[in-house]
Amino acid sequence: MKIISDLHIHSRYSRACSKQLNIANLEKYAKIKGLNLLGTGDFQQPDWQKELKTELIDDGSGIAKTKTGFPFVYSTEVSLIYTDGRGRRVHLAALAPNMETVEQITETLGKRGRLDYDGRPIFKIPCPEFVEMMQGISKDIEVIPAHCLLPDTKIHANPGTKEIKKISSGDKVLTHTGKWQKVIKTYKRQYIGEIHHIIPFYFREGLKTTSEHPFLAIKTFKKCRSTKGFCKKDCSQRFTCKRKYYLNYTPSWIQAKNLENSDILLYPRLQEIKDVKQIDLYKYVGSFEKQEKKIKPFGSRGKKVNPVITINKNFCRLVGYYLAEGYTNNKDAIGFCFNKQEKEYIEDVISLIKSVFGIKPSKNTTKKNNNSVEIIFYSKLLYDFFSAVFYSQTNKKAATKHLPAFFLTMPIEKQAEMLRGWWRGDAGTTVSSDLANQMKSICLRLGIIPSISIDSKEKVNSRNHRIKNRKIYAKQDHYIFSNLSFFEDKFELLKDPCFEKFKTKMKRKHGWIDEKYIYIPIKKIKKEKYRGEVFNLEVEKDNSYTTEFATVHNCWTPWFGLLGSMSGFDSLKEAFKDQAKHIHSIETGLSSDPPMNWRIKELENRQILSFSDAHSFWPWRIGREATLFDLKKLTYSDLLKAIRTGQGLKETIEFFPEEGKYHYDGHRNCKVCMSPKESIKHNKICPVCKKPMTIGVMSRVEQLADQPEGYKPGTAKPFKSLIPLSELVAHGVGAGIATQKAWKVYNELIKEFGNELNIVLEADEERIRKTAPEKISDLIIRNKKQKIEFQPGYDGEYGKPIFEGSKKEIKPVKPAQKGLGDFCK
Repeated sequence: MKIISDLHIHSRYSRACSKQLNIANLEKYAKIKGLNLLGTGDFQQPDWQKELKTELIDDGSGIAKTKTGFPFVYSTEVSLIYTDGRGRRVHLAALAPNMETVEQITETLGKRGRLDYDGRPIFKIPCPEFVEMMQGISKDIEVIPAHCLLPDTKIHANPGTKEIKKISSGDKVLTHTGKWQKVIKTYKRQYIGEIHHIIPFYFREGLKTTSEHPFLAIKTFKKCRSTKGFCKKDCSQRFTCKRKYYLNYTPSWIQAKNLENSDILLYPRLQEIKDVKQIDLYKYVGSFEKQEKKIKPFGSRGKKVNPVITINKNFCRLVGYYLAEGYTNNKDAIGFCFNKQEKEYIEDVISLIKSVFGIKPSKNTTKKNNNSVEIIFYSKLLYDFFSAVFYSQTNKKAATKHLPAFFLTMPIEKQAEMLRGWWRGDAGTTVSSDLANQMKSICLRLGIIPSISIDSKEKVNSRNHRIKNRKIYAKQDHYIFSNLSFFEDKFELLKDPCFEKFKTKMKRKHGWIDEKYIYIPIKKIKKEKYRGEVFNLEVEKDNSYTTEFATVHNCWTPWFGLLGSMSGFDSLKEAFKDQAKHIHSIETGLSSDPPMNWRIKELENRQILSFSDAHSFWPWRIGREATLFDLKKLTYSDLLKAIRTGQGLKETIEFFPEEGKYHYDGHRNCKVCMSPKESIKHNKICPVCKKPMTIGVMSRVEQLADQPEGYKPGTAKPFKSLIPLSELVAHGVGAGIATQKAWKVYNELIKEFGNELNIVLEADEERIRKTAPEKISDLIIRNKKQKIEFQPGYDGEYGKPIFEGSKKEIKPVKPAQKGLGDFCK
């Protein structure tokens, strides 16, 4: 009995899964694909388990069936994250013979963690213990090896900051490359254990994180004979020093637990420059009427103002003044409040409002009993404009002040004036966390590293601050820029009296900068106990994100299969110890194929399976990897025998691991892509920028391989690498994979041949050419004959099928003089 199976899928209760992923749709699209056995996925998830009990019937064979007779095997996947000498993390799939066993597994796992929050739950259970637990429940359970930050941590999102727990898929965050990238997926889990509080110089609040979370950092040489400290780029002894260890410093992703005092953290300088020349007031104000090339509020005697505002240095300085000392009356006016001694600033604001908007102040009053001066401009249009643009909420208070996103990418000469106006007013103090982080970003673009501390509202209130007999209560934390370290001063800010105190004779500073990053040493590291939720993000392309005070990487990389570089294991024996005898098979996953696994001698006597790990039912997802069996009859015991002994296991259908984002070594920015052999010739150093390349999955295979490339054991089963029919059709018609144009052709082919796998595996070539358009039939036949090559993925770039022509040579960019931070992740 021929069985084509996909036993590793997920339910609609798993994260990033289609909400229509139910039993009915799984059955429908499995038949279209050509599968005749599916795993249920996620059987321990309470809501999904209820649906399985309702939709499936156990008939005593160990195979559950729908009411129409389509077969399912009870399956699930768990994530195990724990420490055992070093960080360990791995995903395991499991099969169960019946619902009674499923319920026992559910009860057992429920005692070790939550089961309801995700279809693939996370447990702090070592691999050997997990296998032993499963064996204790039933000898018929099969375990198959398959392929963070605290909630209040603030992330640089566009345009302001957000607590990581409030970040959603689709939000844009600042990555380690200094660019905005989209969040693909968010993660949350319960965590009990030790956290690391990493505190660098300048950013004294630091960052709290779990021990495995990777930071963009440099390991430094810490036993300098000259300075008795660590070797650094700007050391006063560097001109006479013969060693210069800093010349060999290389940034890399280093887990928090491996960081030490005096290691260097990297923080990106926002790279994008996009000038905005003017703002149309029409977009921001209420009803108005035009008069003499100006506008005024409709039906009133309000003041006329210029309708188009030129965004020049004067306007930007005015914006800085407003962010520091400006306010609205929540009706029809804006105002500024200065110390009466600040006559220069008062005159500057009056002059700027007149030149920008064309109006004069309505009031200029000195308050009695204090030293302040208020300048008020009654104008409904100005009120509308400043309210709409410079507050993040409808509640217009100091704590909600912020800059719109486009101000963060303006040319730095304009940003210098914005900083000047803001510093003249508030001298680097604000209660708006958004504004503080935006001003920090602007400082870094200007080559200035601010020293930032937070004076909490609790501390402020404990000081019993009073004005006369009235006690003043703080409602927000105070962000204080206590010092500015000028590494660059292109716009002569230090000549302005408000910045003069930062002009020091001492040239020694903590850290250094280059065009892309600031480099700041770790001052101290604290360890604390923590119990609660931790969060993580998966980010498009760069897979990193920037917190308030450090740059970190997504922990969930493509290498978290059992033998992946970040799993913490180098062998099955290391992972499962005395329980390895119960591991009879491994799953290739999308990042590897059988030839890559054949080179690991330890796997030679274990069966190789392939399943899709599908998160949706669409035919380009489900069954893209599958395993073919030839069984006497479809029972759980016969299936289990085939998985454990190989008797009845015929072949696997694989996708191309070359499509993976990290298949080969390379540097995306330098356009350098190399096989492991080529990479070794270059000592894994990029020939363009002379920095270490991002190491790919194939290099990990070379690292673990016991057998030469091309080795094939005598027990090896055949396999076919296939591109899903949907992708071939989409390319053939020149449309998206899910478009009506592509679906039309796909459905016509299914109607003619019955199912997709029949087309790509069995159908006669002549019949294919008679049925499909010429371009599509050529692609199907080339796919069937394994004649489609791939351009391998590298350093975050997906690999691509070569439908026409041959592999394109990736031409490296020409070498150029670069800074230490000019490297690819």
